[in-house]
Amino acid sequence: MSLDNGLYILTGATGSIGREIALKLASQGANIILACRNAEKAEHLRLELRSLTECGEVLPCRLQLDSLDSIHDFISRIKAMEQPIAALINNAGVMCRHRSLTTDGFEQTLAVNYLAPVMLSCGLMPLMTQGSRIVFTTSITRKLHSLREPILNEPEHCFSQLGTYGRTKLALTHYAMYLAEKTAAKDILVNCADPGVVDTNMITMDRWFDSLANVIARPFMSSPAVGASSTISAISSERSGMIFKHTHKPASIAGDLRRSDTPLRQALITATHSLLGLPE
Repeated sequence: MSLDNGLYILTGATGSIGREIALKLASQGANIILACRNAEKAEHLRLELRSLTECGEVLPCRLQLDSLDSIHDFISRIKAMEQPIAALINNAGVMCRHRSLTTDGFEQTLAVNYLAPVMLSCGLMPLMTQGSRIVFTTSITRKLHSLREPILNEPEHCFSQLGTYGRTKLALTHYAMYLAEKTAAKDILVNCADPGVVDTNMITMDRWFDSLANVIARPFMSSPAVGASSTISAISSERSGMIFKHTHKPASIAGDLRRSDTPLRQALITATHSLLGLPE
């Protein structure tokens, strides 16, 4: 992987997969922004990365993805550095057991998994140049849903831990396709990473069957390092509009999504931008 001197911004860096991505980037000499809500964990990771002789600069930077104020503040701080962005890696995600609202009034899973990556990508776009990368982490659960289901304005009774998670990841995959087409003329590459089913704390459902699943399913799950390989492939690729998986060859986002959802994509994009106050 050939890295330049730009910034590599990584959300969810202190999670299982995020840490593996950070280790790989650091070993290649990247200058990394650890965008995390937990400052203590971010500092521990910074020290771990700095122990690698090849490591470039590592800077923890506080970011709460469920707060628009925090996202705007983060974008302002990054812009103040006046450094080009080599890659924005939207790795962070949540799968909430219960429905709750953010201070901005958005459902928590929607805010973190979909609205925040959109805000960050649009807000940091002015710092991106030819060859910059944007990576969105999607999920196999997107395959279980359609844009015909409510996503941005999901009724309270429609919320479910796995269902809402999958719908937000579907929306994010559609947005990635839209953004890949929009940035093609600027040679900014936009791709998705699908890590598969990875042995992390996120798959704990807080249900009665967790202990049984730990015995039966976890031994067959991929390790965080294997899951992170899809993101590294997405960052390294010279192609745009692709989904990278560790188990298969990369596929186009267009070919991955339901054809029946195509007429609904623009409506999703328009509604998303309106909700966040972003220009078309």
